[in-house]
Amino acid sequence: MASRPDTLDFDEIQILAQRTTNRDDPPLIDVRDLNEVVSGIIPTAHHIPLSRLEAALALDDETFKAQYGFRKFGKDDEVVYYCRSGRRSNLAFQMTRGLGYTHVCNYPGSWIEYEAKGGVVGKFP
Repeated sequence: MASRPDTLDFDEIQILAQRTTNRDDPPLIDVRDLNEVVSGIIPTAHHIPLSRLEAALALDDETFKAQYGFRKFGKDDEVVYYCRSGRRSNLAFQMTRGLGYTHVCNYPGSWIEYEAKGGVVGKFP
């Protein structure tokens, strides 16, 4: 598996947002708070608030899937984080790197850039 760079740009996120197959390869994780994601989410993204991310990653696979609705990613899986402005997604990136996750990356433009550039907005479940 080829590793991704540490950051992705809007065009790369657009490709992930438009997937119709392999929607979780790599998973796109929105680390904003719940009150932020109710107004919209990047299509194909999953929601794990930054405040719960470390605890979520400590869950066993079955509990994680039951709670978050998708397969728990492993330390060697690719993962992409975003938030509102890039600050929290960078914190998620740094934290998971520190926990030994080797293929994580950040979308630094995050929601502000995505929405400003006309990215398709999905509805939060």
